[in-house]
Order: sequence, then structure tokens, then C-alpha cells
Amino acid sequence: MSGIVESPVAGSAVQRRFNLNPTFTTLLILLPFTCVCLLLHRLVLAALFPVAGLVLLALARPAQRRRPDALFVGSALVGSVLLLFVILPILNLFLTTGGSSIAAMARDKSVDAALEVTLGAGLISTILALAAGVPLGYVLAREQFPGKSIVEGIIDMPVAVPQTIAGIALLFIFGRGGVLGAPLYTHFGMQLSDTLWGIVAAMLFVSTPFVVNLSRDGFMSVDPRMEYVARSLGASPVGACLRVTLPLTWRPLLSAAIMAWARATSEFGSIIVIAYYPKSINTLMFEWYNFFGYAHAKPLAALLLLIVLGIFITLRTVAATRRTVHARNRT
Repeated sequence: MSGIVESPVAGSAVQRRFNLNPTFTTLLILLPFTCVCLLLHRLVLAALFPVAGLVLLALARPAQRRRPDALFVGSALVGSVLLLFVILPILNLFLTTGGSSIAAMARDKSVDAALEVTLGAGLISTILALAAGVPLGYVLAREQFPGKSIVEGIIDMPVAVPQTIAGIALLFIFGRGGVLGAPLYTHFGMQLSDTLWGIVAAMLFVSTPFVVNLSRDGFMSVDPRMEYVARSLGASPVGACLRVTLPLTWRPLLSAAIMAWARATSEFGSIIVIAYYPKSINTLMFEWYNFFGYAHAKPLAALLLLIVLGIFITLRTVAATRRTVHARNRT
């Protein structure tokens, strides 16, 4: 049997070539932040970012001070333009909104109630999406069956359907006169529209594709022969999945949960159709913007961004910590 075997010398040469200076990467990432501060005339902040980069460069070990490849430099500079596009409106919102107005907004009772509705409904919809979407993702990853492409197309459909159309479609199903809503209201007195559960239904509809697709990709990355080995050693099919497959796919499943929660809490168009009340934070912001203008809704938008940013940083930190612990245990 013949094959191509890479020599250790060649492998180390390739590794030295592509083992680029991480400090230089930091400088390129800080570049868009500097540009944003210059555009907003925050000269002090604009000077702090390159100074921080130079400090990191000075603290770098001599072995790290290598000249990066031209391809890397060009790709990073082009990517920084996209990063600038993303952070420009976000930083502008923070830098032009007073901290006192954000703090006052956080003490507003209507804001607290809307945040409670949004975060609570988002958590419930994420749990429901994981409970049903992860098993479906496992089936799509492990089985080939007639109509599989149709199922995957249906799962992807909520991503492409306009939000208002999704809300109208849900209203015809779960509204008081809907296919399921009418008998539920007539026989059991249960109403989904204009309730918390209507918001949950809208959030679940739009967040399901992220859970199913990310969990499917995670399960596909695990060799099914590992499950067969566990079953040959006496484990049941469920036990092999719980003890072998799920621990190896925790990162895709965590990403699925984060993306589903983020998509759920950001939903607006379908919610105002099926459940305008109780007001979610996005509905409240839309109402304030229409009645009081941009200046009144701006602190609320900044507050919501701070909350979402804090949650995302916390989740990513936990994931990174667990990944580090897992890597140390393997070594």
C-alpha cells in the first residue's frame, strides 16, 4: 500500500509558516475600534486601542515576533472592514447614550416587566426547542430515509419566512378562532394568543432551525462506530447515546442553545401579530419609538444590548473554561 507521508521536517516548516503572531492578530482586531472612535470624534478612546496593542506587542515573547504572511494580512484587513460595519452602530449607541439614562431605564417598572416576559419566554422556547430539536437532529444525522431532504427543507423554512407571515400563520393555528386555538379555548378555556404562551410559540417557530441544524452537524461529527463499540460492551442504544455521543457534542449543542435563545429573544414581527400583550421588550421599544421618538427609545436599546452582551460573554466564558478543563484532562 502506497501513500504520501509528510516528513517531520516539512510538517514543522509548515507549522512555523502558519503559526502567526497572535499579537498582530490583536492589532488588526483593534483597528476597527480605533476607526469607530475616530468617526465618532472620541480621540482619547481612539488613541487607547493602538496603545493597548503596542503594549501587548512589547510584552510578547521574542519567538512570537514574526512577520505574518501577506495572505493573512490581506484577509485580516478585509475582515476588519466587516467587523467595522458591525461594531459601528453598536459603539455609536453606547458612546452617545448617557449612563444615567441607561440606569434610569433599568429602574423603569414597564421595562422590568417586558424584560421578564422576553427572557422568560426565550428560556421556555429554548428548552422546548432543545427537547424536541436535538432528537430530530440525531435522526437526521444517523438515518437515511425517503423524504429526508423534505424534512430538512421544512426545518429551514422559518429562516426564510418573513416574520409577519409567520405571525399570521401561527395566529390561524393558535388564535381563538384557529385550528387548535378554537377547541382549546372552547373546551378547556385555554388561550394562546395575547398570552405568554403565544410569545413562546412565536419564538419556538423561529428558533427551531438553529437547534436542529447545529445538533445535526454535531452528531454527524461523531463517528457512529463509537456508539457501536459502546453497545458491543453492553450499553443500550440510549445509554450509548447518552454516555458517548452527547458528551462529544456538548459544544455544538451549547451553540445551538445560545443561537436559539438569541433568535428567540430578538423576535418581533411574529410576536406583535400573535401576542402583542403581554409586551415583550422589542414590542415596548417599538411602541416607544413610534410614540416618543428615537431619543426616548435609545437608552432602552442600549440597556438591552448591555444585557445581551453580558449574557453572551458569560456563556462563552463558561464554554471556554469547560473546553480548557477538557483539554487538560485529555493531556
